[in-house]
Amino acid sequence: MKLNFQKSNCIFAIFLVLIFIVHFMNIDERLSSFVKSYFSYILLTFLLSFSFILYDLINSIKQKSEHKFKYSQENKDLINKLKKLSYEEKNILSLYMNDKTQEKSFNPNDQAIAWLESIKLITNTSKVDGNKKVFRIDPTVSKHLSQNPNALY
Repeated sequence: MKLNFQKSNCIFAIFLVLIFIVHFMNIDERLSSFVKSYFSYILLTFLLSFSFILYDLINSIKQKSEHKFKYSQENKDLINKLKKLSYEEKNILSLYMNDKTQEKSFNPNDQAIAWLESIKLITNTSKVDGNKKVFRIDPTVSKHLSQNPNALY
């Protein structure tokens, strides 16, 4: 069992809570007298431990909300890019979706292919298929188009 600081701190805080419960229920007289003697120090230790737990909780909530905002912003940018594509460019992306494939061969000199590659909707895999190069659709684009098939029309 691998212990890290967060887990150890949580276990320690639970231990301190249990000590307070035993003290207030007066189950053991020696423990109750010990807690009574050192109540301030034990309480300060508990508060310090609890502050670390609270900090970790706030930090994880903050990271999740930042990730959610970043993902939604990237999704909006992707939708805007797809809306601005020409008919040819949308047709190329629809070829990926119709064949349900992540890679397709195209002529690298085609202007639509060059544009899709420059805005990073597709990437060159450096594979060669005859006189054509193999391009891979971005996974985020592929996922979005599979969930929203009308985005290209």
